[in-house]
Amino acid sequence: MASESRRSVFGQRSAPHTIVIARGDKIRHWTVRPWLLGSGIGLLGLTLTGSLALAGAYLFNDNIVAALLAREVKVTNAYEERMGALRNEIDRLKTGQTKVRDTVAAQVQDLLSQQAELTDRFQQLQPLLEKAQGMGVLAPAEKATKEDEHPAPAETNAKAETAKPSAGDLMEDISALPLRHTDVTQIADLVLPTIRRSVSMVSDEQTSTIAELTRTAQERVGRLAGVLGSIGIRTDETNSAMGGPFIPADGDLSFGESLNLLDQTLRAYDDLRTRSARMPLADPLPGATISSTFGVRPDPFFRRAALHSGVDLAAPSGTLVKATASGKVVSAGEAGGYGNMIEIDHGNGFSTRYAHLSQIDVSVGDRIKAGQAIGRVGSTGRSTGSHLHYEVRTNEVPVDPERYIRVGHKLAKL
Repeated sequence: MASESRRSVFGQRSAPHTIVIARGDKIRHWTVRPWLLGSGIGLLGLTLTGSLALAGAYLFNDNIVAALLAREVKVTNAYEERMGALRNEIDRLKTGQTKVRDTVAAQVQDLLSQQAELTDRFQQLQPLLEKAQGMGVLAPAEKATKEDEHPAPAETNAKAETAKPSAGDLMEDISALPLRHTDVTQIADLVLPTIRRSVSMVSDEQTSTIAELTRTAQERVGRLAGVLGSIGIRTDETNSAMGGPFIPADGDLSFGESLNLLDQTLRAYDDLRTRSARMPLADPLPGATISSTFGVRPDPFFRRAALHSGVDLAAPSGTLVKATASGKVVSAGEAGGYGNMIEIDHGNGFSTRYAHLSQIDVSVGDRIKAGQAIGRVGSTGRSTGSHLHYEVRTNEVPVDPERYIRVGHKLAKL
């Protein structure tokens, strides 16, 4: 019975059909047997499910962006080949089903166009995925194991909707499609709707990925701006050279608009990170005890009120002192009451001073990196004991270094 059914739809097994498809200057031909249709359907579902995982799969490992590109090419090629086989199989069905066949063929062509659009969208999204990954915007997730041949997208910070179909659900649906006795009516009523749902989910996953990355980046921008604002750093300069009427984004954004919003948000976050990296926010002597704070205090020698322009950090003589930000050494040597002192210009009006050193390990003009050892604790100059006098200055005006150190600790936790 099964053999007769197959012969009634696909012809005799001894006389396979050759299908010729011409597209422009390109000509392809296939010899199609009934089992090819079933295989095409199964593999088509498999490749669609692979595409479905692309939008969230980048969360699984450090080199995933490169893997995504290779996988996208492989999936696209397999998709087009299998969809072409499906279309050719439709063309060879009995002429009595011509009307339905033509309708299904048009739907297959539409699905191919949608796949091409999804591939193009991914190529536009890929540079921003790389950028977000490099900036640490992507949320950490468990790495996929070797057994996870088709991992489902990782959940974002928001709770996943339990009722939403997953890649696994769709895979089960596609696996349940008939692999034999498939005629054009079954393709129209069962196969294509399942595939169409897969394609739609891929599109939705791409959109939700962009939205989630944008929200994460916006939150980072807000937290970073708030922390920097606590020490009087203006962050509204990030939005300079921008304008236009205010139009709330209450409605759904197009793919292009969503991509542009993500790009702008990542740029703003990157600008704030770059600016904060140039500020003296590190601790020159981690773990040291503050023996004297910034501000007015009794002078240790004259016992009269006087401004203390920095903080004193008590530490044994010879302890390494580290630069709190990158910059250029503008002074290195004996400096009156400061004793042996190093001054570093960090740009944008910021500078730092390290005084009472027992040893200086840099010279004027040296380019210094944040965290680089520049000298050793001592008690030279106007000092009552071994310690580091540390100053932070903005436009030559001394400010409280403790505030900057605290901000550095907060930024390290963001």
